[in-house]
Amino acid sequence: MKATTFLPLLSASGAALAATHTVMVGGVKPPTDPTGEPTPMLQYSPENIMAAAGDMVEFHFMQKNHTVTQSSFDEPCKAMEGGFDSGFMPNPDGAEGVTWSMMVNDTKPIWAYCKQKTGTHCGKGMVFSVNAVESSDKSFAAYKQLAIQKNGTDLDTAAIAATPAAAVSSTVTLAAGQAQDTAAAAAATVAAGDGTCADGSACTCSCLCGSNSFPEGAAMNNFGGFAGMLPGQ
Repeated sequence: MKATTFLPLLSASGAALAATHTVMVGGVKPPTDPTGEPTPMLQYSPENIMAAAGDMVEFHFMQKNHTVTQSSFDEPCKAMEGGFDSGFMPNPDGAEGVTWSMMVNDTKPIWAYCKQKTGTHCGKGMVFSVNAVESSDKSFAAYKQLAIQKNGTDLDTAAIAATPAAAVSSTVTLAAGQAQDTAAAAAATVAAGDGTCADGSACTCSCLCGSNSFPEGAAMNNFGGFAGMLPGQ
């Protein structure tokens, strides 16, 4: 009788291999008009995944500069103490290879958001979850709505709605050895702006802008700067 050898089957827990879930972060939508500009996509795709303990989530960062930052359900746009944070992952051209990964330790819901304040990404619904139960009160839809409701209008209020400044006087320095002329300026305004620092973090700034004419003779024999751009008199 021919002998047959049977290899023992691996247990379900030992045989199961950890899955890797791919999530796209940001990116742009091509314009419908060939002459138009691409539209930024402030979202994770997919926005909610179901993962087992031991699974990996690999985030692929596209345009332009986003994060994956853990929060609690009740405070959607606030970093959770001790939670994970990818940090800013700038990718202005949407090149491949800008990734960050995390391991799922258990099946409890995980909540995350983009902490980019330029454009208030979280307040516009750029949030993500793992194992959110849609039939519960703490569903992904409820988390996203809470992010928009609590943070959609007040994250950048101070930077965006700057109060116009009172009228100020404007001083123009003439050539060396001459005195300074001071002219009354029109009402000044504060122009708010935002951008990204060299390390990828967001920044905001405000510029006090007034309008006025150069005093008579200000550009005489001058070169360079604003005065140098004026025609000689």
